[in-house]
Amino acid sequence: MSLNEFKKLNVGGLTRDELLAKLASHDINFNNYAEILFDDPKFIIGKEINSLSLVKVTCCDLGFSKPPYYKNIVSVASSMGLRECPLSLGAFLRLEYLDQKEGPYLHIASKKTKDDEEYPNGFYLRNNEGKLWLRGYRASHDYEFPLDEEIVFIRGAI
Repeated sequence: MSLNEFKKLNVGGLTRDELLAKLASHDINFNNYAEILFDDPKFIIGKEINSLSLVKVTCCDLGFSKPPYYKNIVSVASSMGLRECPLSLGAFLRLEYLDQKEGPYLHIASKKTKDDEEYPNGFYLRNNEGKLWLRGYRASHDYEFPLDEEIVFIRGAI
C-alpha cells in the first residue's frame, strides 16, 4: 500500500495559552477528557516550530481483516515507518484541519500517558453537526478499533 501524505503540519512555537486562544478563536469545542489532556504534564509544545509529515490510514489499510487492538495497530504502522504523535499534535492538527467533513472520527495515534483505564488515551477530531471538536477519548486496552477507523501517524523524524 502507498502511504500518501495526508497533511504537512507545523507544530510548536506557541505557549499552551496561545494555543488554547487560537483554538477558541476558531470556535473549537472540547470535552472534559480533552481538558484533562491539555493539563497533562506530557502535553508538551516545543518552542521551535517543526514540520511533520502526517499519514492517515484505516485499520484495513494496515492489512487488518478483523478489528485490531491499538497495540497491534501501532506495531504494524511502525513496521511501515509510521510513528505515534506527540500528545499536543492533535491541537495543531485541529487548527490546520478546519475543513474536516462531517462524519467519522479522526484519531491521533499517541502514547497513553497514564496506565489508568479511567484516564483519557488521546485525542480525536470530529465535525459533528457543523461544530468542530477536539475531543479526548478513553478506551480499554482490549478495545477493538473499527476497520474503517481513520488514524493519523507521523512519517519520518520529529
